[in-house]
Amino acid sequence: MDPINTRGKSVLYLKPIHLEEMRTWVSACDPEEACGLLAGRNRQVFQVIGVENELHSRWRYRMEPHQQLRAFQRFEEQGWELQGIFHSHPAGPPDPSPSDIAEAYYPEAIHLIWSPISGEWHCRAFTIIGARIEPVILDLVSSE
Repeated sequence: MDPINTRGKSVLYLKPIHLEEMRTWVSACDPEEACGLLAGRNRQVFQVIGVENELHSRWRYRMEPHQQLRAFQRFEEQGWELQGIFHSHPAGPPDPSPSDIAEAYYPEAIHLIWSPISGEWHCRAFTIIGARIEPVILDLVSSE
């Protein structure tokens, strides 16, 4: 799978179950911001890992360091790489906030932001490199 489509946009490949796992996690964490990691290779997601928001805040998140470290250790054991970071904006919108931009410490990661729209959780994806934000296409692949 080529991580760049014909229109020059970045693409993240994931299965419908991955979206559902993230949606379940952000819903369970509401009203706090949820956060987590996406593991895989070559812009293809293999696993979703929810991580506790140690700030327990509705407006900010910081991944609990021990859980984040364990997730990265698992990535290494499996031969996986960080594909994405997801978090929620319970009060909206599904766009990067100034703190999201300032704290985007992993430029190789796709950032997925979940927000409730008309009572349903939806997400948008972005690359964040410095102050440059570009939308990313989420391409759902077969669960086979």
